[in-house]
Amino acid sequence: MLRSPILPRDMPLFPADLDLLANVLNDLCQLRGLSRNTPQGEQIAAHLIELFRQGVKDQQKLYALANAYF
Repeated sequence: MLRSPILPRDMPLFPADLDLLANVLNDLCQLRGLSRNTPQGEQIAAHLIELFRQGVKDQQKLYALANAYF
């Protein structure tokens, strides 16, 4: 049987992870006067998830990186 490694991008997001990401998303959307349900809000959310799956788990670092990107 083939064994494939479990990569960070394949790991599930747990409730605490989602809470952290939602907090950062809320802060960034509030800063920009956006709703989370707009295309821009969804793009920020997708970028936050990508950063998180790449190993950025600190709330302040996520905020700073996503803020610099958008």
